Amino acid sequence: MVDLVNNGKTVATKDIFSDLDIFFRKHPITGDIVTKTDTDAIKRSVRNIVLTNKYERPFKPNFGGSIRNKLFELTTDRQLNRMKKTLAKEIEQLEPRVENVDIIYGDTDSNSLHITIFYNIKNGNPNQEVDITVSRTR
Repeated sequence: MVDLVNNGKTVATKDIFSDLDIFFRKHPITGDIVTKTDTDAIKRSVRNIVLTNKYERPFKPNFGGSIRNKLFELTTDRQLNRMKKTLAKEIEQLEPRVENVDIIYGDTDSNSLHITIFYNIKNGNPNQEVDITVSRTR
């Protein structure tokens, strides 16, 4: 946490969110693993939730949005709307730092799906977004 001080008195405390970089890059000077902070950490977390399938993580069978498993099943507007509600609920449930999640699907042709996720960070920056393109690979 960082304390904001004005004339020697603490007037506010700002929470800093930090996560490890999943690529485990090392810092060029210190040699430590680089960390993602604030909006970058939350953006990476939302991306991980969307791209992880259920039962993919050991000891966390209910973690993930399972969008890759249902990529070929999303052919009608009804299925897309159902997946949108399910994915938004999963993000709000698994990432407690975000609220007001809204999802917009883009192009669904050529075995891929473009997803834009809008969210607000609780007690932080509003109007954040993550763009993800999910495609089926063998």
